[in-house]
Amino acid sequence: MMVQRLVVLLLVMVVFVGCGEDEPEISSVEDLKDTDAKNIIWEKDGAKMVLIEGFARTKDTYDDFGDLVPGKLVKVSDPFYMDTTEVTVGQFKKFSKSSGYKPTKPIPWAELYIYSPTDDHPMTYVSWFDATAYCEWAGKRLPTEKEWEFAARGGLVDKKFPWGDDEAVARDYANYKGTGGKDKWDKQIAPVGSFKPNGYGLHDMAGNVWEWCQDWYDSDHGTRVLRGGSWGNDSSFQRVAFRVSNAPAVTVSGYGFRCVSGLN
Repeated sequence: MMVQRLVVLLLVMVVFVGCGEDEPEISSVEDLKDTDAKNIIWEKDGAKMVLIEGFARTKDTYDDFGDLVPGKLVKVSDPFYMDTTEVTVGQFKKFSKSSGYKPTKPIPWAELYIYSPTDDHPMTYVSWFDATAYCEWAGKRLPTEKEWEFAARGGLVDKKFPWGDDEAVARDYANYKGTGGKDKWDKQIAPVGSFKPNGYGLHDMAGNVWEWCQDWYDSDHGTRVLRGGSWGNDSSFQRVAFRVSNAPAVTVSGYGFRCVSGLN
């Protein structure tokens, strides 16, 4: 019996140590240079992040004899880490309380809680300025539009959605308008991580809430880019390449964000 208990204890210790090695806590960009972990925990806000390598595989082709010619790896961007989920209400409240930050517009909490009723729901009613301020507090930044789209594709090539081309399985991966009551969030934002992730382990890259990106929408520099669609849009808005914009001070129930960190 004593031997059995010892074996169980050793197994638990191995599992615990293994988890720690798989997801080390990182507190700064400098720390990222000292790890080769694919999955990390960002210490400041507790966000889980995943490494996006920055390489994409071109489409497979066939030669003149009908033999498969595998696609090549092409560098699309520098490697970066991205939050696996949208920033939550709980994380934003922690930021507000610890930093004393005052949003560009007072957050209408009563309205927010109608759509995002728990700390595990995405933070909404945030402007681009609010999202940027959060990122700066956490020691991260907003993704560029190029980074966002590359990550959203999850390693797939020339596909319509983050999961592929099959719209019939959309409700397994995205919270959007028009599911016909087939999921319990048909008319409400879902807690982060409620749907299947894409190939990189990122949740809600389609649906739930629109996500602010760093970029200006065009050369007029009047609006900022938002990507990903939301719970209030139909499936056509969930396409990876779909883009919209709004003035950076705008706050609505369908706007949120997630953070990234480069390696330099």
